[in-house]
Amino acid sequence: MKTIIKKVKKSVVAMLALSLFLTISSVSASAAGLEDLGKEVDGSILTNEESAEDIWQNVARGSILDQGIAKITNIGNRTVNIYGATLAYVTCDKLTVKMYLQRYDGGWINCGTYGDTATNASSMSRSYNVKVKGGYYYRVRVGCVAQKGSTYESQVPVTNGIWIQ
Repeated sequence: MKTIIKKVKKSVVAMLALSLFLTISSVSASAAGLEDLGKEVDGSILTNEESAEDIWQNVARGSILDQGIAKITNIGNRTVNIYGATLAYVTCDKLTVKMYLQRYDGGWINCGTYGDTATNASSMSRSYNVKVKGGYYYRVRVGCVAQKGSTYESQVPVTNGIWIQ
């Protein structure tokens, strides 16, 4: 009986030691990734926020493109929602939303491209849920294009980076 109790104690101690090691490892990995928190990289600030949004608003008169919107949201389980919208002052022949999901790894690298086109419209938007790797900052760049006849106008709103655990 004493032999069984000793074996159980050793197993419990080993399990506790492993749990402690895994906890410490995950905390140090998280802290290492957050070292860049607050840093500005290529116009984006690296944040620990749940979402980030950039809205480009046209202030020029006589234009066809009114707004371009980019948004990224951490929806949990290493999944982000990326959203882009193109809004025009008038009905356009073609509107485009092209989203570039980017991951920060010493610089911004593209890890996915998403989007769509609408015809004879004055607004369009698209939203996608995308699984990502944890331990990185992510942002979205959105190409917003409006075309009416031979006139093309475009803008590229870009969000700040959000940390995905």
